[in-house]
Amino acid sequence: MTIQAAFNRSQLKWDTYMFLGDQYLSYGLASNTVFVGPRSIAAGWPGLADTQFAQGVDAMVPFSYPPVISTVPVLPTEKDYVYIFRGDQYVRYDFANEKIIYGPLDIAHYWPGMEDVGFDRDIDAAFLDHRGDFAQVFEDTYIFFKGDKYITYDPRADKVSGGPYPIADRWPGLKEAGFDRGIDAVVYNVVEPSALGGNSRRECYFVKADKVLQFDIENWKPLTGARNISDLWPGLKGTEYAAATASPPYPQVKARADIRIAFNNPGENNPNPYGWIELKTKSGQPFRVWTQMNQGNSTPARASAAPSMNLPFTSSDIASIGAYVDEYDALSGDDFLARGSKNFNGNGRYTLSSDDGSVDIDITVTDL
Repeated sequence: MTIQAAFNRSQLKWDTYMFLGDQYLSYGLASNTVFVGPRSIAAGWPGLADTQFAQGVDAMVPFSYPPVISTVPVLPTEKDYVYIFRGDQYVRYDFANEKIIYGPLDIAHYWPGMEDVGFDRDIDAAFLDHRGDFAQVFEDTYIFFKGDKYITYDPRADKVSGGPYPIADRWPGLKEAGFDRGIDAVVYNVVEPSALGGNSRRECYFVKADKVLQFDIENWKPLTGARNISDLWPGLKGTEYAAATASPPYPQVKARADIRIAFNNPGENNPNPYGWIELKTKSGQPFRVWTQMNQGNSTPARASAAPSMNLPFTSSDIASIGAYVDEYDALSGDDFLARGSKNFNGNGRYTLSSDDGSVDIDITVTDL
C-alpha cells in the first residue's frame, strides 16, 4: 500500500503525520521512528470520528497564521489548526482541542479560484511552504497537486496565485523519476541549522507508491532520485506505509446529500450558531453533515449553510435527522436554536426548534 496523505502538524511543530485508508501514524523524520500508530483516524482524531473524514483523507495543510508586527525578534503566535480535504469538501480542525471548527464545506465556494482551475475536488497532495525570518518577514504559500498539474494559493489574499502548471516543467528531476503525475502525498520539513552546520533548509518529500524523492526547496533541486520508502524512512520498513500494493479504497459511495440549512432567531438578521447537525442510520451510526465551534464572528457566515457530500449509505438506511445548535450572544449568553431529532421520511424540509429559534434543514438524498 502507499501513503495517501501527509502533513506536518504546523509551521513550528515538525511532527509528521501519514495517512493510509482509515489509519494514520506519526513519524519522526530526524529520528526515523514511529511515534504513534498505526491507529484509526477515529481514535487519534476524535473530532472526525463520526464524519466522512474518519474513513480517509485526500490532503491536509496547516493553518497559515498572520505575521506579527514587532520590533523585537519573536515568533508569531500560531494557531494549531489544520485544513483537511476529501472529495469536494473540507473541514477546519482544531488539533489542540480535537474538534472540527467548521465544516464540511465546499472547496469551490470557500477557496476562491480553485473551481476555475479544476482543483475544487479530489486533490492528490498538498503542503504549506512557510518562509520566515527574525526580521518578521513571513510568506506562506499553499501548493496543491492534482494529476500532472499543480497550483499555488495565497492564504493572505485568499486566492489562487499561480497555475495550473505542469509538474514536469517546474519541478526539476520529478519527470525523470516518474513523479510528474499522480503524486500520493508530500511531506514538508525544515532542517534546523544544528543538523546542517549552517543555515536552515526547507525541503519536501514527494511520495508515490512505494517510492519517495527528497527535494531542496531553498535551492530548487532534487536531493535524491526515487528511492524506496523503507530505505529513506527505515522506521516504516515492513509496514503497509512502505509497500507497493494498492491502497485501500474509500468506502463505497452509495448516495449524495445536498443540504440547505437556515438558522432562525426572531429579531436577529445574522445569528451566529454553533453545534452540530447529523444523520443517524438505522444501525445507530451518526454521520455529521454540519459542525461549527462557538467562535463568534471568526468563522464563515452563519445565517445559512449549504453542505453537499457523498454518503456511505443509502436514503433507506437513514433513520433520523438530529441537531444540537446554540447561538453565540456576547450580551445575553447562548440562545438555544435546536435540540433533538426527527424521523427521516424522505427528501424535504425538517424543522427542529428550541426555546429561542429554529433550524430548517432541507435535504435531498440521491441514491447512486
